[in-house]
Amino acid sequence: MFIRLSANRDEFKTIEFKPGFNAIVADRASDSTEQDSRNARGKSTMLMLLNYALAGSLHPSLAPLADDGWEISLTLEMFGGEITVTRPLLRGTKLRVSAQGDARSAIDPWLVEGQIAVADWKEVLGLSLFRLEPSEQEITGGLSVRTLLSYVIRSETPKDPLKVLAQQPATSSRQHVAFLLGLDWTVVHELANVKKGLDQLKAITAATRDGLVSMLRPEDELVLERASLKNEVDEWESRIAGFRVLEDPNSLVDRTDALTARISALRDDAVVDRRMRELYQVSLADAQEPTAQTLPVEQLFEAAGAVLADGFKRQIDDVRAFHSALMANRRTFLRSEVETLDARIAERASELRQRDEQRDALLRTLDAGGALEELHSMRSELADVQARTAAVDLQIEQARELVSRREELKLEQSTRRNDATRELTASRDKLDRIRDRFSQKMKQLYGKDAALTVAVDDSGYKFTLRATGSGSSGVDRMILFCFDLTMLEEGISTAHHPDFLVHDSSVFDGVDPRQRAGALQFARQMVETTGGQYICTINSNDVPDEVLGEQWFKDGIVRTVLDTETGGLLGREF
Repeated sequence: MFIRLSANRDEFKTIEFKPGFNAIVADRASDSTEQDSRNARGKSTMLMLLNYALAGSLHPSLAPLADDGWEISLTLEMFGGEITVTRPLLRGTKLRVSAQGDARSAIDPWLVEGQIAVADWKEVLGLSLFRLEPSEQEITGGLSVRTLLSYVIRSETPKDPLKVLAQQPATSSRQHVAFLLGLDWTVVHELANVKKGLDQLKAITAATRDGLVSMLRPEDELVLERASLKNEVDEWESRIAGFRVLEDPNSLVDRTDALTARISALRDDAVVDRRMRELYQVSLADAQEPTAQTLPVEQLFEAAGAVLADGFKRQIDDVRAFHSALMANRRTFLRSEVETLDARIAERASELRQRDEQRDALLRTLDAGGALEELHSMRSELADVQARTAAVDLQIEQARELVSRREELKLEQSTRRNDATRELTASRDKLDRIRDRFSQKMKQLYGKDAALTVAVDDSGYKFTLRATGSGSSGVDRMILFCFDLTMLEEGISTAHHPDFLVHDSSVFDGVDPRQRAGALQFARQMVETTGGQYICTINSNDVPDEVLGEQWFKDGIVRTVLDTETGGLLGREF
């Protein structure tokens, strides 16, 4: 518990805390005027100084004090003795430490020349106040000593008592409340990481489906593309396997072109020869011997009644003999020409076949081979397709890994949920005791039913505080008040909570005077019974008259700040 808060300036009046109930009251002086106020008297400043001495950050409003060389000292019970830490407000990266009794040997390993670094001081606070091992404090996104202290020193009063700030992440709230309740907070931490992983996979899947991530596509689409690329690879590999490097591919091309020209010429000549043969065949048919039915010339003249002389008859016979000889010679010539053409056509056909075979061989060679540069080009094309195939293979692997990872996370989530459920079942007696304590406090203060419930969901332990009439600021403040008192009462026995609780005056804002009186009396009774320490800051006009006149309240006032007092609690204006 806290023992003393002091500073290195005379204007600051040392506050001596005591076991049990403590109050810092802003009161009205007998000579105050209407212009004097009990507000802004430094009540909240005291909480800032406590937090700063407990390894917190310096509030910006205290910067002028830092420039003036202020140092704040806090004495508290730790490790069975007393420890006093002094921290300068300017560049307070280290604190001076003095210890008495058993506390001296306990804290000595962290000290260097009587000083301790802020990070090490946090470890000491975690170990001493919350039984939080240094290794637990090192877990990224895990427990924070400063957050735990914010549940103990309430300078903020969010609507949700399970949080220390309205904007506190749900995972942080669940982890720290689980720890304060004595549950395995790592369940929340691990399930939160699993859920985060599943949410990320869900976002990636959605982005993939919408085409927002070019490197990630559905597996079926990728497999189809790979099949196409595989066929292309096979085709290039087949062409390269049958490829032959030609030392002079241009010469083969020239030879092929020459053969093509020769074949074309031979085919043209063949056409001419075939046409000439057809003409000779027609002429040969016309040059055949006259048929037996043809009438001789003499018979024609006799039929006409003409008498031919013997000389004329001889001339006709001579003509007939000459014509027969001429036609015989023509037929011999035509047959000879046809035979010549047939021989030439046959010879040309043989040459055409030969030339065609030669050209086909050259074309096959050219088709299967070429220059070395062409082979390099083909191999480059193959390498490009293989690289694209490898990229698609990687994308397929990633798509499958996403599915596999999602199933792994779902299995892990289910397993951890089951583990959490079993632990929750095993802790029911303790949780029921805490629930009953909370419910009794709300019933005593408000006459209202209230409950603290714990369940398990995909994010770990889910805590809920409910009370009849919750929603009004006064009831919500008292739910926070009763929850904090319950944690203090439970923590004193479980050691997961220090034996002190500090409330800023904002905890009582909007609370009905009767409930305010009951809350103050309730806090006093509880710490007297349990041996704890309760500290609150409050304006005197917010203290109900029936409490203000009680001796226990008067005895509990450890500092009164008058509305006429210069500088309020700090004793200086700035």
